[in-house]
Amino acid sequence: MSETDDLTSRCSEFDKIDTGLLSLVGLIGGYAFLIPSVSVITPLSPYNEKRVLQIAVLLAAGIIPLVSRSVRRRWISVFRGLPIVSRWGLGLVFGLGFLSSALAPAPFYAFLEVSHFTLLLVAAGGVAASVRCAPKLSEQVFLGVIVGGVALYVAYFTVAYGMHLAIAGIKIWPDGATNFGNIRFFNHYQTWTLPLLAGAFLAVPKKWRVLRGGVFTIFALWWALVLASEVRGTILGTFVAALGVAFLFHRRASRWLLVQVTALLAGVALYYLLFSTGEPPAATERFQQIGKSGSRRLQLWQVSLEMLWANLWLGAGPMHFAWPPYQLTGLASPHSALMQWLAEWGLPSTLMMIGLTTWGGWCYIAQEQVRPAQREAPNVIGISLVASLLAAAAHSMVSGIIVAPLSQMCLVLVGVWAWGRYKHGDSGLIPEALSVRAQTVFCVMLVASVGGVGAGLHDLTTVEERREAFVEATDRTRLSPRYWTQGYLKLGDPSVMEQITEED
Repeated sequence: MSETDDLTSRCSEFDKIDTGLLSLVGLIGGYAFLIPSVSVITPLSPYNEKRVLQIAVLLAAGIIPLVSRSVRRRWISVFRGLPIVSRWGLGLVFGLGFLSSALAPAPFYAFLEVSHFTLLLVAAGGVAASVRCAPKLSEQVFLGVIVGGVALYVAYFTVAYGMHLAIAGIKIWPDGATNFGNIRFFNHYQTWTLPLLAGAFLAVPKKWRVLRGGVFTIFALWWALVLASEVRGTILGTFVAALGVAFLFHRRASRWLLVQVTALLAGVALYYLLFSTGEPPAATERFQQIGKSGSRRLQLWQVSLEMLWANLWLGAGPMHFAWPPYQLTGLASPHSALMQWLAEWGLPSTLMMIGLTTWGGWCYIAQEQVRPAQREAPNVIGISLVASLLAAAAHSMVSGIIVAPLSQMCLVLVGVWAWGRYKHGDSGLIPEALSVRAQTVFCVMLVASVGGVGAGLHDLTTVEERREAFVEATDRTRLSPRYWTQGYLKLGDPSVMEQITEED
């Protein structure tokens, strides 16, 4: 296809996208592009700021279908395009979540998390609908958002590094400014984006040498930042992703793997150039840190299993790993998606989620395996998406990827990009054929979810009180994030404090 024909095709696809869908995708893409490196609400901590801005996007994702009939119908059409087992499974998971919330000790916060996940699903459906309407345009826009967001953070890092060299007392990254409350939240972002950077490099035509060189440069520096932050989860996730695509795609993944390894080697060189002091780290101290971290996770997972055993069918309630009478270990989430779901949502919901994600993931991967070659590389976008999802899934088993706001939005962007590419049977129902009943049920769900998430913003008025209550209850100054930076629930409530004392 010539460049003129390609441009004409993209313009034709653009015309098919509804204005409401375009607004929704623009908000989600803008969040993923800007928020890693730009701070717009400076009085708030980086974590709370990212949460507030995420809530703003999610509220818009809920309101747009309410006021736009065409967006509402497209969303329902995309959802009904899923296999019936998936639709019923998701319905049962959310139904059990609402029931668990109603019986939880802090039902408001339990409903808040379920409502939050509901709006994430709504936002995901909007992205999937846009991919269905304009697959080629969406691919280019989403790749641009990923690469552009990473490039913007590289610029942020470059400025910070220059200030470290020029001004005494400014610490080197990541001990200095990172725009993240904890460097591990930045590593979540890297886990999602590292596989896609390889795909972006391969997707750029070879004749565009400057652009390819720029993509590879930020790719290599991205690996250098992985090494500088001393993260294990991102490395584990990327390693699992590499093994996964090698097994699933065989020789078709060879170029993707080669680019990934080459960027890693270049990243090692950049790491030693930018961060190495010339002295090797103390091996004994490093292994002690790894041992302590692993031991702490095992303790958290033991607490999760104890909570599950006490609340086998419905769990302790969404967000209730952060309910102080259950546990006050210092972390408000168990740093494992599996353990978190078991403890808070119960065994039946967890089994359904495992079944849905495993089956749905396999169906999607099976389609990518037989998808015809595109451009000069064999389905590099599909391979990269599969790798990103595998990396995030592996990382989520040992970290709080499903908790952090930026990571949740990456799930919406990346995971639903895959959803939009997946085709089950026909393309779905024609929007005009959808019933009034289906739209009514959807609107009721939207109103409830928007109300629940919007009400959660009230906690911003008590940020300092929540911080002080945490310090008084735990004698620790380092906060434990969950929905907000101080993630534990109702520590300032005397009745809750009495329950903690009784438990002790």
